[in-house]
Amino acid sequence: MKEYYKLLKKMEARPAMWTGELTLKSIKTFLDGYSFALYEHKLTDLKKQSEPNFHDWTAKKLGFYESTAGWQNMILAVAIGLNPKTIKWENYDPQVTKEQHEMSIRKFYELLEDFVSV
Repeated sequence: MKEYYKLLKKMEARPAMWTGELTLKSIKTFLDGYSFALYEHKLTDLKKQSEPNFHDWTAKKLGFYESTAGWQNMILAVAIGLNPKTIKWENYDPQVTKEQHEMSIRKFYELLEDFVSV
């Protein structure tokens, strides 16, 4: 995630302009596509990335027992008030308001700042 920090900071003011919608899922999808494009054009080697894993770091920071749901789902779950200790991912299909999506994106950027300072 640290390698995308400058890009994410550019996106921060208007993420929907970059991703098409105002959700963490759209930001994650954008980053996955960006990462793939860098790899395909031999501008990065995904296997050599040795930085701490943002999924695992986020899980620990937010109190989840594992990170398999992905940072975008964990942050959204916390933003809408779900308990990290009792969440059941197999039934996870929340009805999320625009305000909750906005709150989850603000939380993401707060966590990103903490993560890059580690």
